Amino acid sequence: MDAWTADEERSTAGAGLRLPHDSEAERQVLGALMIRPDLILSVAGIVGKDDFYQENHRLIFEAIHDVGNNSAGELDAVQIIQYLTDRALIDQAGGGPYVMQLVQDVMAPGSVTLHARRLRNFSLRRELMTAASSIVEDASRPSEDENVFLRSVEDRILRITNSSFSEGIVSVSELKKDFGVYLKNMIEAKGGLTGSATHFTGFDQLTSGLKGGELIILAARPGMGKTTFALNIASNMAQYNKHHVLIYSLEMSKMELVMRLLCAEAQFANGDLKRGNVHGDGAKRILEAIERVCTWPVDIDDSGDLDVWELVTRARKLKVELDQRGEGLGLIIVDYLQLVTDPEARKHGRQHEVATISRTLKQLAKKLNVPVIALSQMNRSVEQRRGDSARPQLSDLRESGAIEQDADIVMFIHHPEPGEAESMEDLENKGTVEVILAKHRNGPVDSFRLAFRPEINRFDNRVAESEGY
Repeated sequence: MDAWTADEERSTAGAGLRLPHDSEAERQVLGALMIRPDLILSVAGIVGKDDFYQENHRLIFEAIHDVGNNSAGELDAVQIIQYLTDRALIDQAGGGPYVMQLVQDVMAPGSVTLHARRLRNFSLRRELMTAASSIVEDASRPSEDENVFLRSVEDRILRITNSSFSEGIVSVSELKKDFGVYLKNMIEAKGGLTGSATHFTGFDQLTSGLKGGELIILAARPGMGKTTFALNIASNMAQYNKHHVLIYSLEMSKMELVMRLLCAEAQFANGDLKRGNVHGDGAKRILEAIERVCTWPVDIDDSGDLDVWELVTRARKLKVELDQRGEGLGLIIVDYLQLVTDPEARKHGRQHEVATISRTLKQLAKKLNVPVIALSQMNRSVEQRRGDSARPQLSDLRESGAIEQDADIVMFIHHPEPGEAESMEDLENKGTVEVILAKHRNGPVDSFRLAFRPEINRFDNRVAESEGY
């Protein structure tokens, strides 16, 4: 049957578009479920009543679902007819003979999930066409704020396409092949990295590298270097791994970020470069560093008022473009989480907004299979503590509940306040910072130290720990 020319044609409002559907596939699904009620749960995981094009088929599917859930697995066409008759819906459903005919016309009940997936695909196309028609209508009217209109367009399309990524419940037997590949990669790593190397030895040894689907929270007090550390990870991923990195900067401009990348690569003081104090071989080092930095696969978005759905839309668009070129996206950095907004969630309070943003970033990491590093603020109370109690804790995360729950890894940058170092070990560790893994969903919690040179925006492995890279 031509999926575009069934008996009952509907069109989108004002557009005259014929919506794609397959009435015969709908009939096969309904008839099969009345023969094989044991398949109702499997089909319900793929389609819902709104995925059926014909209104009478929606009524019949809903009846099958309700009767099937309340009849201990026993179901037939007579029960469905009685259900619809009791609710005065039988005529709207097409009549008793129509329901009986659905059962008689079933060709292969075991193929019901294939038909269900086809219905779901057509349903998504209809949603997209309806949204497109609405967008055309809205675009024909002047808008006071074009940015608001564009965001609404992105949001409508994104919410539809996001639903196509849902896999629902999957049996272990269906995972056998994918798990075999997953296990093979771990065995072949022979204790080495199973993710992408950050080239910071301590982090890579504890985590086995950055992995797709992970949300990593990096938090620190102001001035501790969390942006610098994130940028250093980005430069290592781009320079050594040749992975594309997307950086969302909601606080710093593109130029400031490139300046930091440049100073770290040239090992030249940021303050001197900004003041034009370039002497000796400094100019040569800077020019050579510019050539290297500008070849790195790094993309920057410095939109200061970015909401979380714009962030997701742009990341997905870039991922599609890179995949089409056979390159792929290796890392997303968000600097920083509390500056991202969600106008809709904000109506329910700040805690709800942060929780929504945190959960959306985790979902983004999973759906794109890309690690996401989100920088986070900390509560001011940590600044009042001294000694051992000054070490940051999970409770020090601002709006910590939702962030801590969604994160796969939470790490803090910590070093003593000036003047606190007294022991010989403290004196030896001056110029270093401690990175604390306070939460690690898939591994140990521990800490490691890095050399930190804030004047050139650079973290490095300490000499004894850099072997092997």
